[in-house]
Amino acid sequence: MREEARQERQRETHRALYKSFAAGQGLPIAEPSTPEVTGLDHYLNVPADPETAGDTNSDAAGDKGGQDTHTRFLPTLAPVHTAQTPIVEPQDSLHSNGLLGQDDQEQEKLHRKKTRRKRNLVMLATVLIFALVVAGSFYFIKSLVKQFNPDDYPGPGGATVEFTVEDGQGLGVISRKLEDLDVISNDKLLIKAVENSKQANKVIHPGTYLLKSQMPAADAAEVLVDNRPGKVFYIGLKANLRMNAALEEIAKGSGLKLADLKKLANQPEKFGLPDSAPNLEGWLHPGEYRFALDSTPKEVLSKMVRATKDTLKDAGISDLDKGYRTLKVASILQAEAREKDYATVAGAIENRLNPANKETHGLLQVDSAVIYGLNRYSLQFSQAERKDAGNKYNTYVHRGLTPTPIGSPATSAIKAAANPQENGYYYWVTVNIKTGETKFASSYAEHQQNQAEFRAWCQQNSDVC
Repeated sequence: MREEARQERQRETHRALYKSFAAGQGLPIAEPSTPEVTGLDHYLNVPADPETAGDTNSDAAGDKGGQDTHTRFLPTLAPVHTAQTPIVEPQDSLHSNGLLGQDDQEQEKLHRKKTRRKRNLVMLATVLIFALVVAGSFYFIKSLVKQFNPDDYPGPGGATVEFTVEDGQGLGVISRKLEDLDVISNDKLLIKAVENSKQANKVIHPGTYLLKSQMPAADAAEVLVDNRPGKVFYIGLKANLRMNAALEEIAKGSGLKLADLKKLANQPEKFGLPDSAPNLEGWLHPGEYRFALDSTPKEVLSKMVRATKDTLKDAGISDLDKGYRTLKVASILQAEAREKDYATVAGAIENRLNPANKETHGLLQVDSAVIYGLNRYSLQFSQAERKDAGNKYNTYVHRGLTPTPIGSPATSAIKAAANPQENGYYYWVTVNIKTGETKFASSYAEHQQNQAEFRAWCQQNSDVC
């Protein structure tokens, strides 16, 4: 233990010397280290025998006042630390003895500050790495879950996609091709949908099928499973198509004779329509259709009329006379308004149709009906044409609804016409063609202000108006 204490004191002295010389200072050694003298215990513990001492070194003893001659040449020993004597830490000892200057103390503080900063940075980096690992694990697990449970498209689907199943192609090949074409979101969904199909025979036969982009897997399976498609033709009808334009599209897509189609279109009774309907105007529902090559004109037109009847039924209208009135209003909505405003405009139309109203007195006053009667598509017409009572569709002259719908309304327009919004409006005008912003008014004076806003916009956007 004594040897270890001695070595520790030497190391303290060496550290003090190093720092003192580094700072350009001298080193006053207050206490010498314990000398390395062999047999020290012997000298320290020799008994004080006056007689022996006197015989041996009498002169020396007299000179030093009786000091032991055996130890008088030894250096002064540093006090030995005991359990009662606290040991001063080296760093504090250096400061208390003045061995470190003010600059050294500042450097020590700076060193400790840097150490704390490094420790904080390490802790922050550890936390960040841990957070990244957790986030990465979350996204990995999420992607893994989605791989086994992929998201399906909500439907109903977009553009038409013709898809041909070749001889020998299995469900796996078919589903992967449909995923590549973006018909379905994931091939596993179609495989599962086919397995869950209610068809007893879950075979997909070779042939060409009419599907849609981004359609639900169950809908695709319904078209594909246990169906034997032959050679077919496709017909697509846009919303707001007038009857004659729709018949021309049908003839072009099917190869059927236009004359035969027109003859049937003027015989609404063959399609179970009410006597109030003079023809199929408004009944040829917009959409995409597929027919076998040997389909007859009656089969083609019947499918389109049936689609309109189904839409009316879904809107809560089963009576076809009431449904015909709904189609007239819906066709005006389709021509006059934007889809987001259908319900509001439908309410304003109902307000105008009230013969007791003091704004239009039962007149619809819609330009789209006037140009339909003129068999034109331009909204411009003269004042004479505006006053022409010979035009049965001139809603500035004739009260009430038009004799027939003025085009084929889409499902959204039919639903809005069947459920109009109750409001106090009589007028509407689109003040910004680019955004479709429409303003409504309850009085003609307010409506004139909105019209002025529209004209001002047109002056600034002459390329649009």
